[in-house]
Amino acid sequence: MIEYFLNLAIGKKLQAVNLLIVGLITLLITVNIGFYMFGSLLEGYEKKASTLSRVLTENLDSALLFDDVKSAQEVIDSLRSVPDVMQATIYNKSGLMFASYARPNITIDLPTKYESSVFDLKPRLGQPLLGFHMPILSATPGEQIGTITMHLDLSDAYTDLYKQMGFLLLGGIIILIVVSTLLTKLQEIITQPLLNLTEVMRKVTNEGDLSARAIITSKDEIGEMAGVFNQMVEKLSIRENSLQVELNERRHIEEKLSEIAHFDPITNLPNRHSFDNQITRVLLNFKYDQEKFALMYIDLDNFKYVNDTFGHHLGDLLLSRIAERMRKSLRQGDFVARLGGDEFVIIMSHFSDNSQIKEVAEKILTALKAPFTLEGREVFIGASIGISICPTNGKDSETLKRQADSAMYLAKNLGKNNYQFYKDEMSHTQQNRINIETALRRSLEHNEIVVHYQPIVELTSEKIIGFEALARWIREDGTAIRPDVFIPLAEEIGLIVDIGNFILNTAATQTAEWVNRFGLSFISVNFSSRQFKQNDIASEILVALDKARLNPENFEMEMTESILMENSMDSLRLLESLIAKGMGISIDDFGTGYSSLSYITSFPISKIKIDQSFVFKLPDDKNALAVVTAIIGLANSLSLKVVAEGIETKEQLDCLMQLGCKYGQGYLFGKPMPAIDATKLLVSRNVGAS
Repeated sequence: MIEYFLNLAIGKKLQAVNLLIVGLITLLITVNIGFYMFGSLLEGYEKKASTLSRVLTENLDSALLFDDVKSAQEVIDSLRSVPDVMQATIYNKSGLMFASYARPNITIDLPTKYESSVFDLKPRLGQPLLGFHMPILSATPGEQIGTITMHLDLSDAYTDLYKQMGFLLLGGIIILIVVSTLLTKLQEIITQPLLNLTEVMRKVTNEGDLSARAIITSKDEIGEMAGVFNQMVEKLSIRENSLQVELNERRHIEEKLSEIAHFDPITNLPNRHSFDNQITRVLLNFKYDQEKFALMYIDLDNFKYVNDTFGHHLGDLLLSRIAERMRKSLRQGDFVARLGGDEFVIIMSHFSDNSQIKEVAEKILTALKAPFTLEGREVFIGASIGISICPTNGKDSETLKRQADSAMYLAKNLGKNNYQFYKDEMSHTQQNRINIETALRRSLEHNEIVVHYQPIVELTSEKIIGFEALARWIREDGTAIRPDVFIPLAEEIGLIVDIGNFILNTAATQTAEWVNRFGLSFISVNFSSRQFKQNDIASEILVALDKARLNPENFEMEMTESILMENSMDSLRLLESLIAKGMGISIDDFGTGYSSLSYITSFPISKIKIDQSFVFKLPDDKNALAVVTAIIGLANSLSLKVVAEGIETKEQLDCLMQLGCKYGQGYLFGKPMPAIDATKLLVSRNVGAS
């Protein structure tokens, strides 16, 4: 019962307590009034019995003194007129019954001898009789001469009392109802705000509705609690909104990071990471379902040229357009990704024979042949496609990727803009070139491209005045690839730009150290035709020098005369801007090109280098001697410095000095060497050492 009460709502508890209290008060009042009325009733009847007894005893003393039974009987029979008296008896002095009266049909067993206990009867439930007895005294000297007793019937009085009690109880019930109604209304006035507050709390808690607010209807504790609750919910709402904004931002960042992690931002194609996941999935499909697939490696033809000529902005736009055409050329379900740079890869599944693969490859080549219009410029591009098939050419990703890569390079070597399936019977020469080209593309990543430095000396003193920075490719296994093998290849595939930038930055940093330590005059760095055609080549050179803290006066840009002849006006503007910064310009392999004399006076050149093919024949070959003499004479007349390349013997050195050549380089003074060896050479010769 107590547990049931404790589980009730506060309003119900208050209602139950109010009802209990009012009910108990009403009951107590009703019972007290009932007892009071009953006591008053008994008191009235006792007074009535006493009064009747006194009246009778005034007329009975003589009858008892003279033993006059008849007179006594007449006196007591007078009680017939009193309906409440059921019986009356007179006992004489000896306690014997002297006279008696009883209402008709009333049978009460009375003792013949007086016993007071018989007449001490009090009315009770079911027996509405009141017993009374009183002594009869003589007039003088007040001696007891007898006893009068009577029994009074309280039935009618009980009936009236019950009616009164009924009315009283009805009044109590009415009062209970009225008071309970008033208390219930009062309880509702008090608890309704609390219930409303509870409902709002439940809505906030269960539904998470932070817009809900409690209505403040009073300034009491409940009203204050509602106000505090509203403040709390307001703060929670602000915090929730802040958290929601933060969560939205975090979700946006996560989505962006996921997009960056899995998609290429330029083409919106899956990236290398996504490709690795996809090839893992198709290999699992093959493992369990024997579902074969083809791998296509696609390398764009001439993209580097377009990118270098028109800039990276148009290059990125071109990649985006190429990706669109590729997507349209594929079947539903084919997977295409950009691996980086101008390399793409396609995974084809669900084909019956190679003719379907050929059809897709041809569609891609045809789509890419059509010109691209980029910001008013018409650009042409092509593609070389290499194809490997699982399980025909391999059953693991590395083998399939390597073979598709090899087939792609074969396609390039066969004239570009075609596709080739990987074949085990590819010639050793083709395979070797393909392997070299593949390794060359990854040489920078593997730190295999290094810079060697060949000293340039003053011939009379053999003092080192500068170095020429030369690219060398040394494989991880220690194998050195000759420059005449990899430099033309790097030029062809466009990698020469990345290699050139690496040489530029490395040589500038190293030279800055030598200038500060030994007072070295300059470093000479070769630039290829592709590098020279970059729109931002001048700024790249100056940024590299600034980063290395090398003055432009200590830097020399070396190039072949054929570069100048390809685009004379652009070349002239570029060289003039660099010379204005104090940089030197040197023409390499002078005398081997065409129309050299017509261009040498048109460009702000500071130095020419005699090609080693002429120096090698000195001093015996008259033709070579005549050419070298003419070059030195021309340079002197134009105030240009001359450096002879490829000096290997003392005879060549003596001949060149006799002809007036002041500077030279070659194995006689030092082979191209790593920076550490070049530093040792500078130390041993004390070139400007401090």
